[in-house]
Amino acid sequence: MELTELGVEVVVAAARLTRLASRDVSALPHAAMRLLGRLDELGPTRISDLAKADRCSQPTMSTLVQRQEEQGWVRREPDPADSRASLISLTKAGLTELLSARQEAGAAIAARLRHLPAADLETLEHAAAVMHKILTLETVEDTPR
Repeated sequence: MELTELGVEVVVAAARLTRLASRDVSALPHAAMRLLGRLDELGPTRISDLAKADRCSQPTMSTLVQRQEEQGWVRREPDPADSRASLISLTKAGLTELLSARQEAGAAIAARLRHLPAADLETLEHAAAVMHKILTLETVEDTPR
């Protein structure tokens, strides 16, 4: 399989698996889970950067951040680099909610994993490790493989 084709297969499968898992998460709305997960990944971030990363408008992200702030899951702090801007960060309560939602999502997938043979589970463990590795790689455009 050509690398772009493999990339498409990985992206489609990962997205579908994520949607399947998040359907069974009752603890957290999907948009909130995405925001909390993004903050867990990036650390303190400006609303404009969160909107760009989530491919939504800044007003949409502001509304989402405000809702999560009211829940006590995120907080605003002044941006030391720009006094006019704020950085949004995950609170301990937000991290607790995120971890709980991830556990629910993991349990939803585990219900299906129980039906796979041990060899498939081992392959999936390796695939998850490779996916984490992909996330840390720097890319160089147009590098032939």
